[in-house]
Amino acid sequence: MNADSSVAQRTTFGYNLDPEREVGFYVVCSDRMIMDNINTMMKKRGLVGISDTAGRMHYLVDARSGAVSAGGRIAGQALKGLDHSSLSNAEVLRGVEKVLDGYFLDRVLLGTRIARYMLVQSVRDPSLMSTVTKRLYPMAGDEFGIMPAQVERNLRYAFRKMKVFEDGRRNVYILRKLHDEVSALLVKQHDCVPYPAHFSL
Repeated sequence: MNADSSVAQRTTFGYNLDPEREVGFYVVCSDRMIMDNINTMMKKRGLVGISDTAGRMHYLVDARSGAVSAGGRIAGQALKGLDHSSLSNAEVLRGVEKVLDGYFLDRVLLGTRIARYMLVQSVRDPSLMSTVTKRLYPMAGDEFGIMPAQVERNLRYAFRKMKVFEDGRRNVYILRKLHDEVSALLVKQHDCVPYPAHFSL
């Protein structure tokens, strides 16, 4: 019997819960069922992780398709731990707030909360930084119940005392600068890479 329970997608502090973190329970009644379930997971994922009492992960890797494939799965799983996407939402949020606080942005302002939302989203999906006005503004508008033009206006008001704003730079430039600073901070603090890690043989 297979009973999968997962947390439904919802938005909290400007990020979506990761569907890959769903928890699955596999209830088995015989040795044969154990082997069948493990075999099904191995065929689907290529490996199965088991945690010991100390919290260390041990992986069974399916090498039936060859050494090259098994090596790729091992390297891919090892690199996943170096990927910034493995950071918890709380760690990402702390990094974002540290950068924003460094510019003395007023946390009470809606524009500051919008900037925090956008930065958390862009850390999870760096491609958003290349389409700020087309994707991030509407996303923030939906999150806070306002129009994209109001997103722009609130950001401008929150950024108005920053030197980079006074130098004539606008919201998109400032958001990209803040995104880069958050990424650099997370890399430094957690010894990770600021993008999804990939490995190929």
